[in-house]
Amino acid sequence: MKRAEQIRMDFVGNASHELRTPLTSIKGYVDTLKEDVKTGQIQQAGKFLDIVSRNIDRLMDLVNDMLSINTLEASNSELKLEMIHPLAISEHVVSELAVMAAEKNITIRVNGDVPPFLADARKVEQVLRNLVSNAVKYIPSGKTIQIRWERDIKEYIILRVIDDGQGIPEQHLDRLFERFYRIDKGRTRDAGGTGLGLAIVKHIMQSHGGTVAVKSIVDQGSEFICSFPIRK
Repeated sequence: MKRAEQIRMDFVGNASHELRTPLTSIKGYVDTLKEDVKTGQIQQAGKFLDIVSRNIDRLMDLVNDMLSINTLEASNSELKLEMIHPLAISEHVVSELAVMAAEKNITIRVNGDVPPFLADARKVEQVLRNLVSNAVKYIPSGKTIQIRWERDIKEYIILRVIDDGQGIPEQHLDRLFERFYRIDKGRTRDAGGTGLGLAIVKHIMQSHGGTVAVKSIVDQGSEFICSFPIRK
């Protein structure tokens, strides 16, 4: 009970901090705009509105991710199982993230030959989108991301998202999937992360009866491994 209460307190504290940061920025720039309008000095209005708009987008992303976590944790959250085609889902996610990747000259490759399997298509796509977009946001420009599908001998479909970026220090690996956990808080927020993406991945994998793990070596890259059990 003490641990549950501490988790609740940590979540409320972290969520409040994540919400306060963009709200403080929005209020500051809106107040400045109000004063500029009164005095007729609105030369910076366009710049200020751009900043306000970006912070509103960030708030929307955060609220959407918090709602996703809440839905996944709800006891009545059910999977909508259907036969999904891994490579088709991969190509769809890659096309969605193509502009973001191109801005950093990042190459995304898809490979693997696995049969269709039963899963919740929307949630598998969410897993893949979160993992790939994280890689695009945080690895240096000019690097490569691999989306690899394979089937192992234990009747699992394995999804691997591999990058050749800067890697993750070992002391952070055990906590990566905690809600709002950040390796570098300032850099992560600047990149646009909500701090909930990997927690969502973990919950989706658990709801499928599967697992997610991470391997990483500093200066060599990272690999996220999702294992989906093959349903008969």
